Amino acid sequence: MNARSKFYTEEDLTMWERVKRSFANDWEQTKADFGVEGNRDMNQDLDDTVKQMAGSDNAFENREQAFRFGYTAQRRYQESNPEWNDDLEQRLRADYDGDYDADRQYIQHAYGFRYPT
Repeated sequence: MNARSKFYTEEDLTMWERVKRSFANDWEQTKADFGVEGNRDMNQDLDDTVKQMAGSDNAFENREQAFRFGYTAQRRYQESNPEWNDDLEQRLRADYDGDYDADRQYIQHAYGFRYPT
């Protein structure tokens, strides 16, 4: 999927660049919290997330396409859809350029991610 597809504005992509490292670490911690074998507990908390957003060099991995899409969707649709629901999912499925079924859990996780203010 091309990050420059019609779904994304320049503002969406700029905001994504600001949050993706903290989001990646949040995802790693989430997997560890749920006991996914082979994932490391990063002892991640809000203070760590804020530090990462400020620019520390942590690797970003694991489904950036789906995370970026879900986070952008949350920014765009949160007001009318504060919670994940069937109508939202139908809309996102139609907008997504990748394999929605394979990436659904990542998209949904990103939709629920709240950037610390």
